[in-house]
Amino acid sequence: MHPVLIEFGRLQIRSYGFMLAFSFLLGIWLAGRRAKQRGIDAQKILDLSVVIILAAVVGSRLLYVAFHLDQYQNPLDVFALWQGGATFYGGFLLAVAASYWWIKRHRLSFLTVADVVAPSIALGLVFTRVGCFLSGCCYGKPTDSAVGMVFPPDSPAGHAAAQLAQEMGRQTVALHPAQIYSSLKGLIIFVALMALQPKLKKPGSTFGLLLVLYGIGRFVVDFFRIYESNARVLFGLSFNQVISIGLILLGMMLLMRRSRVPAEARA
Repeated sequence: MHPVLIEFGRLQIRSYGFMLAFSFLLGIWLAGRRAKQRGIDAQKILDLSVVIILAAVVGSRLLYVAFHLDQYQNPLDVFALWQGGATFYGGFLLAVAASYWWIKRHRLSFLTVADVVAPSIALGLVFTRVGCFLSGCCYGKPTDSAVGMVFPPDSPAGHAAAQLAQEMGRQTVALHPAQIYSSLKGLIIFVALMALQPKLKKPGSTFGLLLVLYGIGRFVVDFFRIYESNARVLFGLSFNQVISIGLILLGMMLLMRRSRVPAEARA
């Protein structure tokens, strides 16, 4: 793994922090282009992106810390975002709530704006999960299959693997690279959203498809991830899997809802 991407003397550029920043910048650029195509002022999307970034970073970090308190003996480590450790749903839910407030305040259509930024969310997953992989966080369960990865002992995944190896009486334990699974999931969702754009005319349909595809993908990937016992909340399902079910249902409602398609969308 490469938790430090570039190092200049005492200056370090952490892999996770770099990928997180890159995903935000790329997502903003893409959303700005899509906004212009839909007659929305790109500056408003840029302003909204500030709200989304702040809410996403705070929400994703807080939810991760809530389920990994044992990793933070030093309270100041909670603010070390560059070291990795974030939960997508925490950032996603808080960002949606903050965006809804901002969009309504500026008298825009929430579903239309959500459709604009939906592909950016999927694309961001591709790079942020690569950052997780390079940092060794958000790791998977032990596996004996060929896809297993042996993480360095100084990474969170390597530390967890060492404990598992001791419990299992082994020298080393390979883990599922769940971060790569999640990155591929984001790529598949992004390609699907962009490829199906000609058919996604109804307001909220692009965002709805994002919810369905992400919910399904996250539900499946979570079977390969390691979670603390307190993260299993319902019939052995993780907290994230329960949220996934809710997002799938919400996404299906958006896809099936009846709505008049604007004349310009039918043209």
